[in-house]
Amino acid sequence: MTARKFDRLIFSVIGCAVIATAMASLVNPRAGLVASPRLSFDLENAEQAHLNLGPDVGVIAGMETASGLPAAQLKQASDLAKRFQDMGYHLESVKDGNQAVPRVFLARLPSDLHAMPEVALKKSVFFQTMLPLILQENERIARDRRRLMALKASMVLGGRLPARDRLWLSVLADRYKVKNNNIDSLLRRVDIIPPSLAMAQAAEESGWGTSRFAQSGNAVYGQWTTADSEGLIPEDREEGKDHKIKAFDNLAQSVAAYMRNLNTHRAYRDLRRERAKLRAAGKAVDGEVLAGSLQKYSERGPEYVESIRTIINANGLRELDDARLVVDKIDDDQSV
Repeated sequence: MTARKFDRLIFSVIGCAVIATAMASLVNPRAGLVASPRLSFDLENAEQAHLNLGPDVGVIAGMETASGLPAAQLKQASDLAKRFQDMGYHLESVKDGNQAVPRVFLARLPSDLHAMPEVALKKSVFFQTMLPLILQENERIARDRRRLMALKASMVLGGRLPARDRLWLSVLADRYKVKNNNIDSLLRRVDIIPPSLAMAQAAEESGWGTSRFAQSGNAVYGQWTTADSEGLIPEDREEGKDHKIKAFDNLAQSVAAYMRNLNTHRAYRDLRRERAKLRAAGKAVDGEVLAGSLQKYSERGPEYVESIRTIINANGLRELDDARLVVDKIDDDQSV
């Protein structure tokens, strides 16, 4: 067997393994990651919420929270608000740049959000729940983007990518629906979604976490799916239509699917184009600016865009675009 044929054989074998792993990650975006334990406030869905605790979910079972309540009891909005308070997790401090966001990832939203009498507190609990999940997914995307940029720099200098990088590039291109592993095309798609935009859309699409879709299927962003897929049937679905609202095992999957949708679907080419322009001009990726490219996200068109921008501005969400999660040393050490 020639060296070329042997190299091709090894490449194929490894490729199959990598692609299989990648397919698993599409079902659970965090499958296979190993990291230090995080807080979970939902025992039933802790493992599905990719809290990286491994198979022994019992690690959480005996954990007492700072509020004195077992983690299993923190499914009520008022208890969750108290837990955030006791942790010192305050959105205003995050906005001021005085606090990093704790790695607290909920599997589900509190079931009684709709019953909270204080509107401001309900909004705060909702944003405090969604922000760590959004930042976590952006972390993953940013890692992939940095690696892409490093590979591009290597190729510009005339370097030949090693087999593992070519395999990684191939899997990433497949995930983001880019042909020929084109790095420039990938860089337009593999990029973050500003937290201000992601949180405003989550609030709009889920009724601040109170909608049937958000509560029953963790469908925070109201993404449609086909009739033969798992999902929830809209009660007001027009006659003759057969779409469903895509359901998820946990909130993290919903956030990941939403970002992948904006980064791959042809309906959001304008958003990706506008984001690339901001990057090229050395400007921040601005959620309010990108919202103008979302007329196709809803049948309401311009009215929908205006609603998203109103939520961003009324709640000072642009101040959260620079928010960062508390540094996770293990994840940091393992990043590529």
